[in-house]
Amino acid sequence: MIFEMRTYTLQPGSIPEVEKRWTEALTERVKVSPLGAFFHTEVGPLNRIIHIWPYDDLQ
Repeated sequence: MIFEMRTYTLQPGSIPEVEKRWTEALTERVKVSPLGAFFHTEVGPLNRIIHIWPYDDLQ
């Protein structure tokens, strides 16, 4: 199994709006592949979102 992990650094205070828009787009996105995980940071480096997408192989 292969995992794609993406991390984005956002403008301070923008996480609620980004999560709202991301949630709205998720229905279409999961048609391509299932979502493994979605996080936003509250400690350590702030203003980041991380999402993980699992794939069976590189195809």
